[in-house]
Amino acid sequence: MRPFGSSSYYDTYKAAMRYNLTDVAGKITCPMLITEPANESFWPGQSRQLYDLLTSPKKLVHFSESDGTDLHCEPKGTGLRDLRVFNWLDGTLR
Repeated sequence: MRPFGSSSYYDTYKAAMRYNLTDVAGKITCPMLITEPANESFWPGQSRQLYDLLTSPKKLVHFSESDGTDLHCEPKGTGLRDLRVFNWLDGTLR
């Protein structure tokens, strides 16, 4: 609730529902890495939506159940997720 400046669960939920990058995603100029885990439970489909809105250099990285990197934030496959993220950082920030 703190990031939304609220002390009410309801007000925080309503504020989160209004949070939307549609109007600003096209203005992002830095390279972006977007993760897309299978079985995303909180925001299914939103990784692809953001990817499609971006005009900056971008990469969409898929994570699958078969390699243990599915679910929100890839909790069962942090090593593989970290490897992919750091490889992207290494290639992007040379």
